[in-house]
Amino acid sequence: MSVRNWYIGLLVFTVFSCKDFVLKKEHKDDIIKEGLEKLNWNEVEQPPLFAACKQKSEEELEQCFQNTITQHIHNDLIKHTITVKDAVNDTIWVPLLITNEGEIILEDFSLPLDIETQIPDLKDRLEKSIRSLPEIKPAHTRSTPVTTLYKLPLVIHID
Repeated sequence: MSVRNWYIGLLVFTVFSCKDFVLKKEHKDDIIKEGLEKLNWNEVEQPPLFAACKQKSEEELEQCFQNTITQHIHNDLIKHTITVKDAVNDTIWVPLLITNEGEIILEDFSLPLDIETQIPDLKDRLEKSIRSLPEIKPAHTRSTPVTTLYKLPLVIHID
């Protein structure tokens, strides 16, 4: 009789523990969704890339990107004569949105009041300068083009 109870106990144990041995079949969309949730979208593996930066090392790509934009804006702004009544010495953070298609968009931002009154067309000049930037490849995360927002400092120093 004890052998029979032992077999019954083994049978009951096997029946109730089988659910733990069944492999869960996951759907492809669920796996992708889980991976996207774990992905930190605030970090990119490769920053946006101008043609002039292609030969740079991986460590220099971000700096090359910033330098290319900064130099382009600087060269564009010095073509115009700017006269001011009072000296201006300020830093403006210029928000640039680079879409996953490689389009550069100057996001809306506000200028300090003294700069806005003394250089009323500064935003228009920045917009024209941004539109004339060379072609850019978007930032990539896991080999996927992503939209990124950069805030670049623009130092204005006019005596």
